[in-house]
Formats: sequence, structure tokens, C-alpha cells
Amino acid sequence: MLSLLKRKPKFEAPAPVIEIEPVVETVALAEAEPEPVRRIKQQNIKASEDCCATFAAIAKAQGITKSELFEDMVAARLEELQRQGVRVE
Repeated sequence: MLSLLKRKPKFEAPAPVIEIEPVVETVALAEAEPEPVRRIKQQNIKASEDCCATFAAIAKAQGITKSELFEDMVAARLEELQRQGVRVE
């Protein structure tokens, strides 16, 4: 019985034609802003519930996001290792 049922095709209105004029801006290299750092959306790093709760609380107390806290902590650990003479590639 289900094979007898067919959907009616949807009516599609023609898309409007919009002409866009190219915009050319010249910006001095010194004034150009650096490109933002591309980020990986999720790392799926496993941690205990206590650790996750504490991590979120630290970020909230410092008024930053958890990703900003994570990046700050990694940068601090890297600096510490470099001071100890450990070469990280």
C-alpha cells in the first residue's frame, strides 16, 4: 500500500538575479590584521568529572573560556619545558 503513495514535486521559484560589483580595498601590510588562528573544534580529551568541573570553575573565575584556559595552560607548560632545556617539536 505504501508503494502507491507518491510525493508531489515541490514548486521551485526561479532564483532572483543579483549583480554584485567587486569591491577592491588596498590596505598597507603594516595595517593589515593577522589572520585568526585556525582551531580544531573538539579534541575529545578524557578527564574525570572532578577535573572537568574544576577546569570549568577556573575558567569562570578568570573570566575566560575553557578553550582559552586550555591554550594558556599548554603555553605555560611549553615555556616551562623550554626553560628546562627540553626541546619540543
